Amino acid sequence: MQNYFFHFLTFFITGLAVNLTPCVYPMLTVTVSLFKPTQGQQINLIASFGRAFVYVLGMAVMYSSLGIFAAMTGALFGGILQNKWIVLTVAILVLGLALSMFGIFQLRVPTGLLQKLESLRKIRFFGLFFAGMFVGIFAAPCIGPPVLALLTSVADRADPFFGFLSFFIFSLGLGFPYLVLGTFSGLLKKIPKAGSWLVWVEHAFGVILLGFSFYYFVIVINSEFVKWVLPVTLILGGIYLGFIEKSGKEKPLFVRLKWGAGLASLGLGILLITTIVTPKESLGWDQYEFSKVFLAKEKKQPVVIDFYADWCITCHEFENFVFMNSVVAKELKKFVRLRVDATDMMAPAVQEVVEQYHVFGLPMIVFLDENGEEVEDARVAGYVPPEEFLKSIQIALRKVEE
Repeated sequence: MQNYFFHFLTFFITGLAVNLTPCVYPMLTVTVSLFKPTQGQQINLIASFGRAFVYVLGMAVMYSSLGIFAAMTGALFGGILQNKWIVLTVAILVLGLALSMFGIFQLRVPTGLLQKLESLRKIRFFGLFFAGMFVGIFAAPCIGPPVLALLTSVADRADPFFGFLSFFIFSLGLGFPYLVLGTFSGLLKKIPKAGSWLVWVEHAFGVILLGFSFYYFVIVINSEFVKWVLPVTLILGGIYLGFIEKSGKEKPLFVRLKWGAGLASLGLGILLITTIVTPKESLGWDQYEFSKVFLAKEKKQPVVIDFYADWCITCHEFENFVFMNSVVAKELKKFVRLRVDATDMMAPAVQEVVEQYHVFGLPMIVFLDENGEEVEDARVAGYVPPEEFLKSIQIALRKVEE
């Protein structure tokens, strides 16, 4: 009943986008030289595709293994990643990476490693598989922050297959340019040079990383302000990337494209702020206690239980984009609304209720009928849009009306 399309699309686009970072882009050039046929060798697109696929499969195995590990350790992994001091450390590291994108210092794949990869031109499929794994490792300095966020979202679900599939799709996005270049490398002389456009993309990734850093700092200081991170990043980033950033100023067409991107980002940020400041009816939640569930059962009232944590990224998405939806809020008022604060997942009281309701990740929404029994078909694990969440509410209410 969960809509996974946008989740997987986000993973694929993230993987595709990180190819434009300055750490990863040079690897595309290596791929062309790695798969280019030797002099006099006949070009066979099917064989080239097979070799390129094995190369990308090496990347997929490495990242999918991370996804499975995060999912199998579940909330424990998410809790470790989002521990207050861990989050603060990550925020500082991401800030450092962001500054590197603006030229304060540079992160590059060591030249010696690139030369070693280029020397693998004549290796067989097994060697290409490991070369793909190594490319995934070399890319880590630039793609660490988005991978960290993706790992956290997978840990929230605690489903190994879901973790594998999520990062396999991420790997396909990361590996797609390599698959194309590996297949058609015999027809290519070189890929486009890194010019003004790559400098601008580098700065754009710097803005994104600053947004990530801002987000992690807010989680540590006061998670109530999380909802402001995206619009502020979009507005300030749009102003900088569209109208202040100087790369390509000698190219009128590129300048107009920058203006367009800046205005789009600025407009979206303003729209989000308008949505945030528009008065909404507050949806109150009571702290979970077993006695409140028992009292609701006595009164024949249905119950909804929200399992939440400050460190849970998707919990904040639920709070700001689902529970604030006017239709959702109206329907939830038909329930006794209880919230379990699982920020300290290891606390005995939290462990007791988590085990009672078999909660394997956050966010988790559990519906109980008027007899205190769970409506299992209505359970929601992970983020779903308001329309999808309303279906769960309707399932729970139908059970009550039976």
